[in-house]
Amino acid sequence: MISSLFGKTRPVNYILVLSVVFIFFSLAQLHQSDVFTPLSRFLWIIASLCCLLLSLFLVNFMVQRNQLTASDSYAMFFYAQFCILFQDSFEDPFVLIAAFFLLLAQRRLISMKSMKNLKEKIFDGALYVFVASLFVNWTLLFIVIVWIYIYFYIPKKINFWLIPFAAAVTVALMSWSVFFLSGDPQYLFEHFTFDFKPFKFAEVPTFSAVKTASFLILISISGIVAFIKQGKSGQGRLTQLRLLVIAWIAGIVITFLTGERFISAIAFAFFTSAVFAARYVESIRKDFIKDIVMYSFTAVSILVFFLEWVVK
Repeated sequence: MISSLFGKTRPVNYILVLSVVFIFFSLAQLHQSDVFTPLSRFLWIIASLCCLLLSLFLVNFMVQRNQLTASDSYAMFFYAQFCILFQDSFEDPFVLIAAFFLLLAQRRLISMKSMKNLKEKIFDGALYVFVASLFVNWTLLFIVIVWIYIYFYIPKKINFWLIPFAAAVTVALMSWSVFFLSGDPQYLFEHFTFDFKPFKFAEVPTFSAVKTASFLILISISGIVAFIKQGKSGQGRLTQLRLLVIAWIAGIVITFLTGERFISAIAFAFFTSAVFAARYVESIRKDFIKDIVMYSFTAVSILVFFLEWVVK
């Protein structure tokens, strides 16, 4: 039943997914802090909620517009499930806002396959990455993905390789002006002070470590299945899949570099993970097995959400 419900893109899918995410986001906020919060925190919560809900629309738009999956809503479904599974992302407004801007960047970069308006798409993609880095500094590494897209599609045009630098100057000047006027001109220098402490998996709580390791293993398997199923497709689709894998690896690397944000920052890999999971479900021929997989994942996500309250 659930596989047939999300097997097509319909308004009811948006209503259902947005409602469920809103409920679990609200529960996470109530569990995280008192009902009465400072105004500044309230504004951050509203901003992050808006970015989260818009991200769900954006995920479905991207996969449909660029044919990353079949004509279904599986990617949006799994993106929502990943958010519930890693409720730490609900509790970190900076991560949710940065993840939204990275989604916008990927939307522009993925559309480069049409080979139209490439300069604008490269500039926009780089611009969104730099804006995301204002919220979580390590997302600045995602700018490498912009150059990788240039390498795949237009490697011989040297001027295209310089476009991200123009985007960097634009964001730097505008953001510095804002912080200067707000009385904090040193913010950018302090924010982009990177700490290269080696990551120690042993320092992560056991429950979170098991959850994260299981997630990485399952998504890796889904990615492998996607490659196998895509093996006989055209070069264009294989290029898209390779770029998605690179973006997924970049998201995981950034996650490991964020230190105390390790669990919440895994949200930077949710989009590509959702695409791989959707492709895996699409590869299952029997509907009742699809239902079992999707119901099971939903049950596990909700169970883990509430279990985390107990183990914390």
